[in-house]
Amino acid sequence: MQKSVALAYVLWFFLGYLGIHRMYCGRVGSGVAMLAFTVFGMLTMSIVVGHLLLMIVGIWWLIDLFLTAGMAGSTWRR
Repeated sequence: MQKSVALAYVLWFFLGYLGIHRMYCGRVGSGVAMLAFTVFGMLTMSIVVGHLLLMIVGIWWLIDLFLTAGMAGSTWRR
């Protein structure tokens, strides 16, 4: 079942750092991983690890700008 690409991009823009757009598109595992990176990154911001995790999430979020339409429109799920 195809998902709304427009809604997927709205979720990407506002809640993308939490992986909500990935969960909406059926990529629950990677969405939970993105959520975990964000939460652990926020909790460990006082040390270098937190900044590294948040940087990874930020790069992942930008890459998803190009991948979200394919994830929402595809019928194949992992």
